[in-house]
Amino acid sequence: MKKLKKLIATIAILTLAVSAMGCKMIEKTPDAIQKTVLATVGDEKITKGDLDKEMNKYAAQLKQQYGDDYATNDKVKDQVTKIKQQQLDSMVSEKILLKKATELNLKPSDDEINSKIDETMNQYKTQYPEEGQFDSVLQQNGLTEDELKESLKKQIIISPVQEDMVKDITVTDDDVQTYYDENKDTKYAVGAGATVAHILVADEETAKNLKAKLDAGADFATLAKENSTDTGTKDKGGSLGFVAYNSTQLVPEFIEGFKNLKEGEISQPVKSQYGYHLIKATGLKEAEVTPLDQAKDEIKSSLLQQKQQDAFKAKVEEWKTELKVKTYADKI
Repeated sequence: MKKLKKLIATIAILTLAVSAMGCKMIEKTPDAIQKTVLATVGDEKITKGDLDKEMNKYAAQLKQQYGDDYATNDKVKDQVTKIKQQQLDSMVSEKILLKKATELNLKPSDDEINSKIDETMNQYKTQYPEEGQFDSVLQQNGLTEDELKESLKKQIIISPVQEDMVKDITVTDDDVQTYYDENKDTKYAVGAGATVAHILVADEETAKNLKAKLDAGADFATLAKENSTDTGTKDKGGSLGFVAYNSTQLVPEFIEGFKNLKEGEISQPVKSQYGYHLIKATGLKEAEVTPLDQAKDEIKSSLLQQKQQDAFKAKVEEWKTELKVKTYADKI
């Protein structure tokens, strides 16, 4: 987890209050603003102050991405608000998992927690052995040592809950086989393509005239050298070398224009953003499909990760309902 520099922001809001004496403008103090409730998880609250404290860790990243004035820049307001909403969601999930650790008797003992904190802190400090180096890193990441310890404590408590949430998730051989069958022609088929040459001209009429000459027996390489506007290939007879059918290096219209050609066949004029192409395909090569036994471990790992993510999200949503979680994102 990246820890970033502190974001310090002061916000002033004027609210309208009505009293028996009449209407008057009252300035809401910064302290009151920080106490604004953004979410409730059971009997616990997440305030604007809590969110701002978490956002402090992302200040350096936000400055780098959006500029030093990101907090007041209207042009990036929506992006920053979205990040805050995501962080608020993360804080809600964290509170839910901390509660469930106790309810499900999964919370480690205080001795276990403290031991793991000490072990991790020692590892961190070993990485920054020079005097003041560790403190400097903490400062750069908007943290104090106590705040880092508190963050580690939460992670240690939450970890057994996360493991418990996905402990029954499995991927069967049938799951792997089904995924492989559905994707082998796209994800696991490699090498299909042809050696391609083209003649590029500006208009369709010229392309049709050249196609007629080719159909009558004219040499493709000679016509490419004499007529093609592609200066990078014309002197090579229009050759682009071997091009895979699933290549993303060329515009889609071009790929579609030659992928179904037979050996030595020349296409009809193919229009793209660059003009009109006549495409010749030779040296056609069929796809080599990666065997299931070579792809099995990768597929299984990917499917397991996806299933675990889905199960985690579903369980968090279930617990949100159970704990009557409410969020007030409009107050961010």
